Amino acid sequence: MFPSLSSRRLKWQSSIGLLLLSSAPLLAHAQEDLAAPAARREVSASESAAAGSFSAWTLPARSNTQRALARVVTGYEGSSDKALFDTALEARILDRLALRAGGSYLPTTDGFGLRFGGKLDALRQETSGIDLAIVGGYEGTGFNEVPAVGGQVALGRAVGRLMLLANVGYARGLEEEEQYASAGAAAHYRMSSDVILGLDSRFRIDIERDTDEPPGEREWDLLAGPQVTIAIGSVALSGGAGLSAHRLRLVPGTNVGALGQIGVGAAF
Repeated sequence: MFPSLSSRRLKWQSSIGLLLLSSAPLLAHAQEDLAAPAARREVSASESAAAGSFSAWTLPARSNTQRALARVVTGYEGSSDKALFDTALEARILDRLALRAGGSYLPTTDGFGLRFGGKLDALRQETSGIDLAIVGGYEGTGFNEVPAVGGQVALGRAVGRLMLLANVGYARGLEEEEQYASAGAAAHYRMSSDVILGLDSRFRIDIERDTDEPPGEREWDLLAGPQVTIAIGSVALSGGAGLSAHRLRLVPGTNVGALGQIGVGAAF
């Protein structure tokens, strides 16, 4: 005798109920995974240092090694026989966009120049074969000692444990038609998980040429030398020595001296 329609319906309903009951733990687990926030990647100062983020003079070509970064560099510049001081803060607000602020001691005027700007990671090595960042902003007192706006392009390429960096920049004064160009190069080699050895350099030159140039204005300057960075968790300690040189407009001779610096920074 064939089972009735109602009995068959009851069997199907029972089977579906058992299936749902057996699947409930799996569904609940999947919902928990979807609701849970994505785990944040642990930030360490060694990753930022290996990318060049604690370079004293050269900008790194990527900012995704940390969410925020701070560093302070102080030392002695022998070509001016004066103290050296530079500070920088960076906060990443989007995956490829960061805001930057900082300031530098100005040996010519014995003042302090502030700067503000933004940084865009336009290319990443993972997809484009090279890191490329574009930086633009405002300097309260630029290389020509007047307020200026300018930009830089930072290129980077990692080859095994070695990170190579290059910078090219231009800034134009908001007063007196002043303008200058800059260039920098750096290399950072990761000796171990917490020790990074590097070479860092920066060159700036006044490219404004007219008949009304004040004597004593800097025509160009150069800072270059080796650097070592030791990372301890989120903190980085650095030190270096090298060469400083500059030439003054309408003043004979080139001033050359020793360069020494120490720095402390942190990545978050």
